Amino acid sequence: MTRRTAQQEPPTPGGVVAARLRAVTVFAYTVFAVGLLFLVLCAALQLTRVSWASWEMSKYYLLTVLLVIGEMRPLLVARHDGEADRITVSTIFSVALALIGPVTLVLLAQAIAVGLDDLRRRMPLRTLFNIGQYLVTLTITRLVFALSSGNPVMDPATSLDGGDVLPALLAAATFFLLNNGLVSVIVALETGQSAREIFREDIRVGGLTWLILLGLAPVAAVVAEFSLFMLPLMMLPVLGVQHNAWIAALRQHEALHDGLTGLPNRELLRIRAERAIAHAGETGQHVGVMLLDLDHFKEVNDTLGHHVGDGLLREVARRVTDALPAEVTVARLGGDEFAVLVPGADEMGTVGLLAERVADRLRESVHAEGVRIGVQASIGIAVFPQHATTMDTLLQRADIALYRAKTNRGEIQIYRPEIDQHTVLRLSLLGDLHQAVDNEEFEVLYQPQVEARTGRPVAVEALMRWRHPVHGVISPEVFIPLAENSGAIGAMSRTAVQAALTTLAMLRIGGHDVSMAVNISARLLSDLELPDWLRHQLIRFSIPSSRVTIEVTESTITADPKRAMQVLRELREIGVRLAVDDFGTGYSSLSYLRRLKPDELKVDKSFVLQMGVDENSEVIVRSTVDLGHGLGLSVVAEGVEDQETYDRLARLGCDLIQGFHVARPMTYPALQAWLDAAVKHRDPFSRRKGPQVPRARRAPAHRAPA
Repeated sequence: MTRRTAQQEPPTPGGVVAARLRAVTVFAYTVFAVGLLFLVLCAALQLTRVSWASWEMSKYYLLTVLLVIGEMRPLLVARHDGEADRITVSTIFSVALALIGPVTLVLLAQAIAVGLDDLRRRMPLRTLFNIGQYLVTLTITRLVFALSSGNPVMDPATSLDGGDVLPALLAAATFFLLNNGLVSVIVALETGQSAREIFREDIRVGGLTWLILLGLAPVAAVVAEFSLFMLPLMMLPVLGVQHNAWIAALRQHEALHDGLTGLPNRELLRIRAERAIAHAGETGQHVGVMLLDLDHFKEVNDTLGHHVGDGLLREVARRVTDALPAEVTVARLGGDEFAVLVPGADEMGTVGLLAERVADRLRESVHAEGVRIGVQASIGIAVFPQHATTMDTLLQRADIALYRAKTNRGEIQIYRPEIDQHTVLRLSLLGDLHQAVDNEEFEVLYQPQVEARTGRPVAVEALMRWRHPVHGVISPEVFIPLAENSGAIGAMSRTAVQAALTTLAMLRIGGHDVSMAVNISARLLSDLELPDWLRHQLIRFSIPSSRVTIEVTESTITADPKRAMQVLRELREIGVRLAVDDFGTGYSSLSYLRRLKPDELKVDKSFVLQMGVDENSEVIVRSTVDLGHGLGLSVVAEGVEDQETYDRLARLGCDLIQGFHVARPMTYPALQAWLDAAVKHRDPFSRRKGPQVPRARRAPAHRAPA
C-alpha cells in the first residue's frame, strides 16, 4: 500500500482543522468497520472448511511470513517536493495470497502485519484505517479474481495456468486502484487537496514501483504452487527493487538538500513555497519568508578556519530548526545565508514573532575549538500577499529587508516599500537579464596591468558592464547581485570568458604576448564541468593555459568550498594560473593560501587608495608584498590613480600595477591601440615619460564574473 510520510502541509485555522479531523475520523472508522465485517464473514464461512494443519497449507504460511517481513521493510519513493511515499513490498505476497490462498488467512495476516508496523509508531487512528483499507482491498481483489477466472471465492484456488494471467492482472489492477483510491480520499480529507490530484501524483511518483511489485505477485503465486523451498528466492527481486528505490531516494535527497547542514536547499524551498502560496491563496492566509544572515561569520570563519565555520553553520541550522514549529521549512541558500518559510500563518505578526524567537536562540554563545563564539543574525522578512504574490518577488523583498537589517547588525526588518527605492527598476532588470545575454548587451572591457619597474604591459584584466537599451549603463553593483540571484550569472560568466579569450587570441595574433585575467563567480566555480570546458576553449583559441589567470575571492570559495577546491585543483592541473583577488580585506586569506596555492596576490584597492593618507594602509600593503614574495608569488596592486602611489608601490617591490593612472577600462580596439603605443614607448601611462596615449572614457565596470 501507499502511505504518506509526514508532509509539511500549511497549518489551517482551528475550525477548519477540527472539521477535517472529524471527516478523517469518520472515514477511517467507516473503512475499518467495513473491512472488519468482511473479515468476520469470511472467517465464519471458511474456518471449518479448511484443514489449517495440513502440509498443503505450508506454502500459504510461508507467504504469510514473507508478507509480514515485507510490511516491516517498506520502500521510500521520493516525491518532487522532497517528501516520500512508503510503498510496502508486502504487496507482492498479499496479492499472491489473495490469488491462491484462503481468504481468511490473507486478511488475518495482513491485519496483523499492518497492526504491528503501525502500532510501533503509535498512530492508532491510522492503524485502524490501514487495517480496514487492506481488508476491504484484499477481499474485493479476491472476489474479482475468482469471478474472472472461475476459481472459488473462499477456498484456496486450484493451480494457476495460462488462462489465469488476465484475471490475475485484473485483480492486481483492482488492488492498486482501490488501495490508492482509499489513501487519496483520506489524504484529501485531511489536507483539503483534490483526491484526484493526489491519486495522479501517486501514480506519477510510484507508478513504476507499483507495476514491478504487482507484476511479481502472480509470479510469487506460481512459485509457491511449484516449490515451497524456492519461494524464499522471491525475496531477491524484492531486495533489488528496494536497493534501486533507496538509490533513487538518496539522489533525490541530495538534489534537494544542502550537503553541509542537511537542510533543504533553494530548489526545495521554492517547491514548498509555491505550494504554500497556492494554498494560502485559497484560504486567505499569509506565507512568510525570512532571510537570515549571520553577523561577523566571516571573521569567525577566517580566524578559526573553515572547519570551525562549517561546525558553526551546522549548529545554527540545528538551533533555527529547533526554535520553529515542525511545519516551518528552514533552508540554507549558501554561505552563511539561511531562509525560513512560514506557511499558512493566521496573521502577519506571527512571522515577526517567529523571527524574534530565532534571533533569541542564536544569541546564545557557541563553543568551538575552545573559544566561546557570540553569534547573532540579521533577519529580513517579506509576507504573502502584502509584499508580493510570487516566490521570486518574496525572496527579493526579504533580501531588501535583510540588507537594511544588516546596516545595524542583529536587527529584524520587515519589508516596506519606502526602503526599496529601486523596486521597479530592479524588477524590470531582473526580467531583462536573460534576454540581455542573448542580445549581447553585456560588454567586456579590458584594463592593462604593467610591470612596476619597467612600465611594460604584461597582462590585461577582463571587466564587464551592461549597456541596457532603455536604462543606459547599469552599475555592476546592481546587475551582478541580480544575476547571481536569478541564475543568469552562469550564462554571463561563460560569455565573458569566451569574449576575453577571443580578445587574447587576437592580441597574440597582433604580436602582444600578454596574459588575460578573468574573475570567476561562485556559481561557475562550483561547476564541475568548468575545467573541461575551459580546456576546450583554450584549444579552440590556441592559447597556452599559462596565459590565463583565474581570479577568485574568498566569498566565491566559501559558497561551496568542497566543489570549489576540486574545480580549482583541476584548473591548476591544466596549467591555468590562479590569483587571490582583494587580498587583505579578510582574515581568512592566510588560512586558505596554503590550500589554494595561488600564483598571484592582488592587493585590494581600498588599501592602495589610502596609502598616502593612512600609514596603516601602507604597512598592510608592504606586508602583503613581503608575504607574497616570501611565498614565491607575484603581487598586483589595483586602484592606482596617481604617480605618487605608483612610485610608492614600486619602491615597496610590488610586481604589477593596475588602475586609472595606468589606463582606464577600454574596448578591444582601444586596448589594441594602447598596446601598440606601449611597444613604442616603454612607459605610455606616465605623465613624465613618453606621449599621452588616448584613454578610454571612464565607464562603470566590473570584473567579468566568469
